[in-house]
Amino acid sequence: MSPRIEDRLRDAFAAGAGLVRAEALRPDEDAVRVETAPRRRGLALTVPLVAALLVVAVSVAVPAWMRGPAAVEPTVEPTAKPTTEVSPGPRFLLVADDDGVTVRDALTGTVIDRVGVPRTPEGSFRDPGGYLLAGTGEGTAFYVARSVTSRRTHVSTTRFHRVRVDEMGKVADLTRDVIPAVTGTAASSLAVSGDGARLAYSLDGRACGEDRTSLLCPGARLAVVDLLAGTTRVWTTDAVERIEHLSWAADRRTLGFVAKSEARVLDTAAAGTTLAAARVVAGGQEVTAATISPDGRTMLVGRTQSRMGRVSHYRIDEYPVTGGGKISGLVAASLGDRTAARWRLIRYDITGRHVLFMGDVFPLSRWDDWKITALVHRGPGDPRSKSSPRQALGAAW
Repeated sequence: MSPRIEDRLRDAFAAGAGLVRAEALRPDEDAVRVETAPRRRGLALTVPLVAALLVVAVSVAVPAWMRGPAAVEPTVEPTAKPTTEVSPGPRFLLVADDDGVTVRDALTGTVIDRVGVPRTPEGSFRDPGGYLLAGTGEGTAFYVARSVTSRRTHVSTTRFHRVRVDEMGKVADLTRDVIPAVTGTAASSLAVSGDGARLAYSLDGRACGEDRTSLLCPGARLAVVDLLAGTTRVWTTDAVERIEHLSWAADRRTLGFVAKSEARVLDTAAAGTTLAAARVVAGGQEVTAATISPDGRTMLVGRTQSRMGRVSHYRIDEYPVTGGGKISGLVAASLGDRTAARWRLIRYDITGRHVLFMGDVFPLSRWDDWKITALVHRGPGDPRSKSSPRQALGAAW
């Protein structure tokens, strides 16, 4: 072997060693078994998303707090380089936790600015801090809703505010009470169309009795506000179901959501005032999150499967909105019976080329055509306890 070849091999070895970080290493007993199903048809987005989500399942499915407080949560590494040049995607995120709402760098998760959401009356609220977030998908215009429930009357009041950020990620405008406050029950989801013209929100059920309301009561409502015309249209349901994970297609009329463990779509321009008109896209097995693609053709659906009352299996699948069954199994992974794994957020950006996602055992992360970036790692409520619930978080771009 010539000295020149030896030098090149030595340099290559040193470069490879420099990519290995201590926080990415973990014991063999924490390995996650991952299975994927072959793709049959669908959007071009799915192929890179399969590989990217596989990386997430392997890299972050077992959180640091399961291995003890001294462990460092693993980082996420790409499996391949993009084959074509893609847009950089949204530059900024809005993130809510129990400490308030912040603007963050969408590439690193770094806090840039804090949103001074108006103070609310004293009361109780659902984690994280009673906040619901929605964005147009461009990372520049957001909506913040906050529900506060009076401890005396048990009536909730939800207020809606609009936030715009400048090219540096600083809050440029905060418009308070963009629509009148909504009273009765707490809001459970929020979405704004890509052009910012239509705002959708859902409210918990209210028909459990004269003085008792709960997210488990029948009577949940879905409202769509035309922000330009100032009109509101409402859909109701008599079933015991909570309406969550609202998302708009780019046509401003097709609305995706999750209710009663089903991913559904509603044509908000069609006649009718009940959710019975909504089409079921996927259901039957504990659907916990979903989002509709900007072109309105498919939905990404996150689901969990329980065994002996504990979640042990989770996956993300792609489904056609028009029916016909699952297009492809994107990712499947097993965690045993050690934790309750639930998808909390799956959301496209306005182009459909970038995905924001999060779960109980996944950090807030973004996918950008073969590249996965973990943005916000959430620690347990009590770092001394492996079973302590993780800090609640909300996000939008």
